[in-house]
Order: sequence, then C-alpha cells, then structure tokens
Amino acid sequence: YDVDNLKNKNIIYKGEITEDRYGRKIPKQAHGTINLDHKTSSNRLLLNAVLELYKRIINKDLLIRRIYIVANNVVNEDSVRDEKAFEQINLFTDYNQKKIDEKKEENENKIQSTLLRIKEKYGNNAVIKATDLEEGSTTLERNMQVGGHKG
Repeated sequence: YDVDNLKNKNIIYKGEITEDRYGRKIPKQAHGTINLDHKTSSNRLLLNAVLELYKRIINKDLLIRRIYIVANNVVNEDSVRDEKAFEQINLFTDYNQKKIDEKKEENENKIQSTLLRIKEKYGNNAVIKATDLEEGSTTLERNMQVGGHKG
C-alpha cells in the first residue's frame, strides 16, 4: 500500500518512507535478524525467535504483504551432537533448568521424528495443524500438488 492510500483510509503513517519502482511513496520495509544462543532443531525455539523478531520490527498499523524467513548456518544434526560432548562449566548457568530444556528438546525431536514417519507412510495430510483447516488456508491443497503444481 502506498502512503496516499493509507491517508485515504484514515491511517496515519508515522515512519520512514521510500519509493517503489513505480515512483509511489511507500512505507519502508521492515528488516531484522535474530540469533539463537545455540544450535537447535526445536520448532518451539525457532517459532519463539521468529515471533520475538516480528514483534520487534513490525509496524502494527500497516497490513503485511509478504514475509520472508531465512535460516543460515544450517548444519547436519549429527555434527552438533559431537560438539555437545564437552562443555565449559561456569557459575552463571542454571544446570537444572538446562537439563529440563534439553529434555523438552529431546521430546520435541521424538515427536518430529514420529510425525515424519507417519507422513511418509500415510501422506502429508495424515497429520495437520488446526490452523490448516481455517478458511483461506492452502496447506491441504498444496500437499496434494507435486512440486507446487497440480499433478
């Protein structure tokens, strides 16, 4: 949405303005990064990090047109297991909480593995999230496609 359309809808835009390739004045895009303190394959930790970044950079007065999420420095999980063999102990770490967090992550990995096995055996629509049943969701339809195309 360009800035003039925002004014017509009685939305007062306070923020940086830039021009798109057509010369229209538009709100400047939001960009940001977030770093995790350790390597993980936990959906819960990754989702929490994405939500934290979203809350930090998004302008709640504007509609969202597109979101890109990129993960970098991705490594094979087996290579990380070797790194966990040794750890420098310090006085500032709550090791009881760390054990609880590691157990939660281990349980989450078991759930992920089980879900993958079910989907491999019965198809991608065998287990879905409740949000995939909401109006406008495309997950079920896309799972039936091959490479993003109708087969």
